[in-house]
Amino acid sequence: MDAYSVSGFCAKCTECGLDNKMFLNVIMGDMQEAAEKGSAGYGFGTRFLAENNICWIILKVKAHFDRYPVWGDKFTVKTWGSGLNKITFTREFEYYDDEGNLFGIISTDWILADWNSHRPVIPSKRECLPEIMIPDTRRVFPEGCVKIDVPDLGSLDGSDSVVCKYADFSELDRNRHVNNTRYISWACDALHKAGVDVFAIKDFDVNYISEVKEGEKVDIFVIEDRDSATNTVVGYRDDGKTVFAVKASV
Repeated sequence: MDAYSVSGFCAKCTECGLDNKMFLNVIMGDMQEAAEKGSAGYGFGTRFLAENNICWIILKVKAHFDRYPVWGDKFTVKTWGSGLNKITFTREFEYYDDEGNLFGIISTDWILADWNSHRPVIPSKRECLPEIMIPDTRRVFPEGCVKIDVPDLGSLDGSDSVVCKYADFSELDRNRHVNNTRYISWACDALHKAGVDVFAIKDFDVNYISEVKEGEKVDIFVIEDRDSATNTVVGYRDDGKTVFAVKASV
């Protein structure tokens, strides 16, 4: 099995915003549903891992969308594991509409982590894990995921955060921290408030840098680069620790 196709995704009215376009964080959530089904096909499903106190944690994302689904659109996500570099797994995604047209691609980096400490797990040192299979080494982007240059919070002295978010109950996931799709939602809120047409974004990169746990506060800044029509969104905890970064361009 070279790839796993998950059909039946549909843009619901509650998952769409302006111009009936699907929210980016929901698209990313569907990506992860496809990832779970794909990894389960090779013995690395969420339930099996949980039984062994292991979980998947996403580190980086690189994405391009020609367009976003609109209310009522149905689509299929095709996914495959493309590689393992020491402890980092890479996984690719392609989005197809009902007519078989490709409209979006995503590349991702993941690690397996201990359920309690969230420290990385070295796959070869866990006897419970099945043999790792790489069905297709093809990457949807030649360069894969990238590291975003993030300024220290101190260098933004004199600048005000665009939005402030809290890790309330509905932001938390089964891994007991803010779900990574919520960071995408937070970034979109900040971009919109900064005057960016979020649904015009075609390319974006995401780096997940540190956890946010229940009750913690995150201040989010938008750094504009007018020359490249690119905006970098960075979230910082109260202790100054960088939480996430998103680089978006139209």
